[in-house]
Amino acid sequence: MFARFIAQQLSHPSGLIGPLAAHAWNRRNAGLNDAIFDRLTLSPADRVLEVGFGGGYLLGRMSTVVTDGLLAGVDVSPAMVAFCARRYRPIIQQGRLALKCAPAESLPYPPEVFTKVCTVNSIFYWQSVQRALAEFHRVLTGNGFAVICFTCKESLRKRSFARHVARYEADEIEQMAISCGFQVTTEHLSDRHRDFLCIIARKQA
Repeated sequence: MFARFIAQQLSHPSGLIGPLAAHAWNRRNAGLNDAIFDRLTLSPADRVLEVGFGGGYLLGRMSTVVTDGLLAGVDVSPAMVAFCARRYRPIIQQGRLALKCAPAESLPYPPEVFTKVCTVNSIFYWQSVQRALAEFHRVLTGNGFAVICFTCKESLRKRSFARHVARYEADEIEQMAISCGFQVTTEHLSDRHRDFLCIIARKQA
C-alpha cells in the first residue's frame, strides 16, 4: 500500500506532499537534470518547453540562459504548478517564464512553437508515451529537438514503488520516437543513484 501511495504521489503530487516531493525531486534528479541541461546547448533566444517540471530545478537553470526567447513548463500536478509559480514569481512577472497545468499527451500550444523540448523522469507517468512523443513533434520547429531523460528499467527494479509505474527499455522509446518522425540518438549514463538514458529526438526540417 505504501509503495502504491508513493507511486501515486510521484505521478501527481498533492496536498502537503507536494512541496516535500518538489525538494526531493530537485535533489535526487539533479544528475539527470544536469545531463539534459548540457545536451540542450541553450542560447538566449531559444524557445524551450519542459514537460513534467516537478520541483523546477531545471527551469531555474534554463532561466539563466534563455533570456530573450521563451521558457515554458507544463505539469499535470496543480501542486507543482503552484509551487513553481511561487518559486519563480519574479521571472514569471517579467514574462520570461510561463507555467501551465497540462498532460504530456495534450500540450496547450500551437504547432512549431518551441526549438527544444525536455523532460526528466516523467515518462513513467504518461498515459500514452506514443501520444506524448507525437505532441513533442507537433510543437517543435523544424530541426528542433527533444531531450528525454529517464532512469533505466534495471535500476528501477530496486525501487518498491516502481512496481506501480510503467518502465521502459531504450529501444521501446526509440521506436516510438522514430514512428513519430524523429531521428534518434541515445546515451547511457549514470550518477551515484542510478543508471539512466538520455534520448535525443530531432525533428527533421
